[in-house]
Amino acid sequence: MGLYVKHLQDHSTGRKSYRRQFPNELRQHLGRTQYRVSLGHPDSPGFLSRYEAAAAKYDWEVALARRKLAGAYDQLDAPTIAYLAEAFHVEQLEDDEAARWDTGERTMFKSIAADLDARGVDQHNNWLGHENARWAMKTRETLEAFLPEYVALRANGDMDGIVEMWRDEALDLAEARGLTVNPEDHTAISNLCRALNDAAISSGKDRLGRLEGADIPTPPEPERPVKGRAKASKGPAVPIMTTYDTYALASGMTVRVRNEWRTSIQRLVDHIGHDDAASLTADDLRAWRNALLQEPVRGGKLRSPVTVRNKYIRPVKAMLEWSVQEGKLATNAADKVTVTVPRTITLRQKDFTAEEAKAILAATLQPPPARMTEGHRLARRWIPWLCAYSGARVGEFAQLRAEDVKEAGGIWYCNITPDAGTVKTGEAREVPLHAHLIEQGFLDIVKAKGTGPLFYDPGQQRVANEGNRHIDKIGERLGQWVRNDVGITDKAIKPNHAWRHTFKTLAADVGIGERVADAIQGHAPNTVGGTYGTVSLKAKAAAMALFPRFEVPGSGQ
Repeated sequence: MGLYVKHLQDHSTGRKSYRRQFPNELRQHLGRTQYRVSLGHPDSPGFLSRYEAAAAKYDWEVALARRKLAGAYDQLDAPTIAYLAEAFHVEQLEDDEAARWDTGERTMFKSIAADLDARGVDQHNNWLGHENARWAMKTRETLEAFLPEYVALRANGDMDGIVEMWRDEALDLAEARGLTVNPEDHTAISNLCRALNDAAISSGKDRLGRLEGADIPTPPEPERPVKGRAKASKGPAVPIMTTYDTYALASGMTVRVRNEWRTSIQRLVDHIGHDDAASLTADDLRAWRNALLQEPVRGGKLRSPVTVRNKYIRPVKAMLEWSVQEGKLATNAADKVTVTVPRTITLRQKDFTAEEAKAILAATLQPPPARMTEGHRLARRWIPWLCAYSGARVGEFAQLRAEDVKEAGGIWYCNITPDAGTVKTGEAREVPLHAHLIEQGFLDIVKAKGTGPLFYDPGQQRVANEGNRHIDKIGERLGQWVRNDVGITDKAIKPNHAWRHTFKTLAADVGIGERVADAIQGHAPNTVGGTYGTVSLKAKAAAMALFPRFEVPGSGQ
């Protein structure tokens, strides 16, 4: 007797997908109408396991569609300040280490490494090439200029000067580490600024020592202190952080989401003062929610209800729902905790204006800074154009490899695939290259690369693990460049994501069907009928031929 499984979609190739509609009342919170993931051929090994994982993921996503929780300012006590200061010290040495080898001399270094070994030359601190020498000189000049100032501030007890110098850095560091501090808590911020000044002195001396040839390793990442004490529960304790780690592994979420959600869960533990999910109550969560909503973030604005719902409440609610399903908890304390999201006022559309789009694309054609790395240079030159002519996510192109650019039936296309990194839908898709990209010489860049990532160097990873953020950094740098250098400063649009809106608008202007545009961009269909069949590469290429050119001087005719 065959095994009956529900929610399967058949494809002409014989493979199957798990496809299931979300309940109508939850769709606004999930951002789409259905969940769909490819399962492969039913005769392939592991098909049933993939089906079970997809069904569990669907249940998990439905559990996320509830609402929100509560919290308070993180206290800048002595252990937290010490943790942040050490984290700053580590970051400074990590940046120094990355810049030390990110000078374009890696190929030359490797080519003569064997000869140096044969001569018995110690290569550990060997600096080669004019670029390295210039970097070392500039670094020494910078440190020798600033270190005496840091030392003088400490020696003179100039707290006002220390706060003026380090306040912004302190707030940025705390925020990056998942902490929200009260900007009016002058005593705590002053103490943190003083600790950062001391850390800057220490790391500066270490960096100067490295330039003199000393072997000064980068310390390990510090452990964040756990605040509070365990709260007695009515039954066996269910450690929150351990439970989250198990849940994250079982759910198969991406490394980025796993790390972001873990930071949010840690904030809950810090707020309630214990690590026992069995003792967690709805009132605890509502109090945390209210505190999160009431505390100001950078710029003095209150934290957005959308942020509270998506970044803080969803992770907790999903973890607790999984714990209930696994029999670890009897009830989900977050089940009835909601966050009210008021209607937002729209002052402009989310896509770029024609002038903004052309300003960004024109800026990609300008000569890059002399010391910019090869990957960053290529990313600035090509990723905005690739996004403009596809509406794809910046991260999807940031991880693009040369071997992912292919040709079939005379059509050149990019294969956006999970094999290269994270793809939001979890499914590969073929994105045809616009003729204008080919005219500008993008295929020549791909051919010159041969294989491997186009826009970053995997060899630059200090620690080879899946949590490294090279791809994320590419998008962050491009966004900062659009804001700071190109001058697209309107906060109503996102400097990278706006390309997705722009593409959809221009596609509709020239009559490209929504289903085809969705297939190019990687959007899920809005209707059940839209899930039947597939949009072929030929159909997408025909649509791309209709897509208008961005007429930018210097980009070819």
